[in-house]
Amino acid sequence: MDKSSDILVIHAVGDCGPRRIEYGEPSESLFARVHQRIKQADISVCQLEYNLSTKGCLQYRAHSTWQGRVHPDNVRSLVFAGFDVVTHAANHCFDYGPESLLETIDVVRRSNMQIIGVGKDIAEARKPAILERKGIRVGFLDYCSVMDVEYEAREGKPGCAPLRVSTYYEAQEYQAGTPPKIVTIALESDVVAMEEDIRQLRKQVDVVVVAMHWGIHLIPGVLAMYQPTVGHRAIDAGADLVIGHHAHLVKGIEVYKGKVIFYSLGNFAQDTPFHLKPPPGVQGLPKVGHSTSADSHYTMMARCVVNQKAIQKVSFIPGWINQKAEPELLVATDPRFAEVTRYLERWCAELGTALVQEGNEVIIRGSTGK
Repeated sequence: MDKSSDILVIHAVGDCGPRRIEYGEPSESLFARVHQRIKQADISVCQLEYNLSTKGCLQYRAHSTWQGRVHPDNVRSLVFAGFDVVTHAANHCFDYGPESLLETIDVVRRSNMQIIGVGKDIAEARKPAILERKGIRVGFLDYCSVMDVEYEAREGKPGCAPLRVSTYYEAQEYQAGTPPKIVTIALESDVVAMEEDIRQLRKQVDVVVVAMHWGIHLIPGVLAMYQPTVGHRAIDAGADLVIGHHAHLVKGIEVYKGKVIFYSLGNFAQDTPFHLKPPPGVQGLPKVGHSTSADSHYTMMARCVVNQKAIQKVSFIPGWINQKAEPELLVATDPRFAEVTRYLERWCAELGTALVQEGNEVIIRGSTGK
C-alpha cells in the first residue's frame, strides 16, 4: 500500500468464482499466490460470478446447475484476498432465484465487504458503494448487459442493475449466405438510468468507477457494437474509469477523453468444471478456462493511482492462471509477462491504445489525458 498521505491506489480484477469448499481444499488456496499484492492497494474490487448460498432453486432459464451457486463459506476466499468491493450484476446472479441472491448479499455484507449491482429491488441494485481512504472518496457502480429475462431488479423484485441490449442482423451484401453485420443497441432507458446514477454519484465523490458485465465471451478480441457506445456515455456522464468483465478472456483497453475503459479484465480466480476436480456430472470439458488455447491462462489486475483527488495513472499487472484455476501476478523477468502483454497489445492497438512497460506493470498510454 502506498504510504503517501495523498496517494490512493485501487486494484481491480475480473471474474472470481470461489468453489474451494466443494473441492475440499482450504479457502485461502485460491488466492494464495496473489493476496499480498492485491492488499497493496487502498481499495480492491472483484467480480463475483456465483451466488454464495444454499437457498433457492434452479430457475427454468438457467442452463447449468454448477455455475450459479456455491456454499456461502466460500466467501472466506474473498476475505482472505482482501477485497473491499464485490460487484455481482452478472448473468448468473439470479440462477437460483431471489432467495439465493438475497442470501449472497447478506453473506458478503456480513463479511465486511460492500456488494453492488444487485439488491432486493431496483433502487438497491443501483445504489453505489462509497469508500473513503486518505481523505479521498471513491464511488463504485455496477451494471449487467448479459442476462436472461427476469434477472433484472425492479420495484419490489430482487435482481441486478440492468443495462439491456437488443441484437439485430443486417445484410452486408447481396450474396445469399454472407455473414451479416451484428448490430447491438443498448436499451436507451437503461443507459439514461446509468447516466443519472453516475451524475448523482459524481456530486458525492472524487473518483467514479463503473463496472460492466458485458460483451461477447470466449471469442478473442471481439467487442460488441454497443460496448464503446455505453462506455463512452458512462465517461461523458462523469465516470473516471470503466472496468469490464464476463468475456472470460482479457480484451482490449481504450482511452476515451483521457479516461480508461478495460473492456475485459478476464477471468481471475474462477473455480469451474475446468478445475482439476469437476463437480459430479460435468464431463468432457477443458481444465482451465473456456478454451484449451493459451489465452485461457491470461489474466491481469488493473491498477489505478489517484493523486490530488483525481486519477493520475492507470496500468495493469499481467497475470497467469494455473491448472487449478489459481491466479499468479507476474514480474517483468518472467517470460509469461511479455507473452500476456504482447497478446493485449494486439487488441489495444486496434483501439488506438499504446502500452508501455514500467517495472512490473504496464502503463496505459494516454490514461492521464492527451
